[in-house]
Amino acid sequence: MKKNRIVFLPVPENLIEYLELSNEAQDVFNIDPSIPIPVEIPEDEDTTPENLSLETILSGMLRVIEEGQARQEWLDYYSSFVLYLRPDILNIIKEMKESGLNDENFLKANKLIREGKAEEGLSAIRGFIEKRPRVWNGWFVLGWALRLLGRWQDALSAFNKAIELGGDNSDTRNELAICLMETGDAAGAQRELETALKEDGENVKIISNLGVLALKNGEKEKAAAFFRTVLEIDKDDPVAKQYLEKI
Repeated sequence: MKKNRIVFLPVPENLIEYLELSNEAQDVFNIDPSIPIPVEIPEDEDTTPENLSLETILSGMLRVIEEGQARQEWLDYYSSFVLYLRPDILNIIKEMKESGLNDENFLKANKLIREGKAEEGLSAIRGFIEKRPRVWNGWFVLGWALRLLGRWQDALSAFNKAIELGGDNSDTRNELAICLMETGDAAGAQRELETALKEDGENVKIISNLGVLALKNGEKEKAAAFFRTVLEIDKDDPVAKQYLEKI
C-alpha cells in the first residue's frame, strides 16, 4: 500500500485571509512566511498553494510532527499552528482513529467522487463500509455516489442508513430530498428540506433545492423567491442565476 508523501510548499501570500484570522488572532499567533507549509498528498498527485485546504495543511503538519522529520524550529511552529487553529485537536484525532475517517478507502472514495468518478468511488467506499459498517459517514458517501449515478432508490437506502447511524444533519437531509424529488415524492422532499433548513438556515444548496421543488410543483413565484434569497446570501451563485433567468 502506497503511503502519502509530504511536500513542503511556500507560504501563500493570502494565507492569513484564507484562514480568516482576525487582527486580535494575529497578535496571538503570527504566520511565519519563512517556514514552508507541509502538505500530505497521494504519491501520484500534485498540489499548489492555490488549492490548499485547511484540513490538508493540518494533516501535513501533524504527520511531520509525528515523524519528527524537520528542523526543531519548524516542529515547534507547526505544533503551535495546529493547537492554535484546532485547540480540540487531540479529541479530533481520537475520533478520526475510532471512526476510520483517515482510512485510505474513505479518503480515496471522497477524492474519486469529487472528481466525477462516482463508479470508481463506489468500490472504495464499499471497502470502507465492509470494515466499518457502523460509521455513518461511509453510508453518506455511498449514497452520494449512488445519487450521482442516478440510482435513486439505492441512494435513499444509503442516506437513511446514515441517518439511522447518527448522520442526521442538514447535508444528509438535503441529499435525501434530492433523491425523493427524483422518485416523485414531493411531499417527502419538502419535509426533508424544511428539516435541513431549520438546522442550516443560510445553506444555499438547501434553499436552491426548495426552489427546484417549487418549480416542479408549478409554483414559479415561490421558486423565484427562493432563488432570490440564495442570491442575497451569495450574489454569484450560478444555480440561482440560471433558474431565475429561466423563470
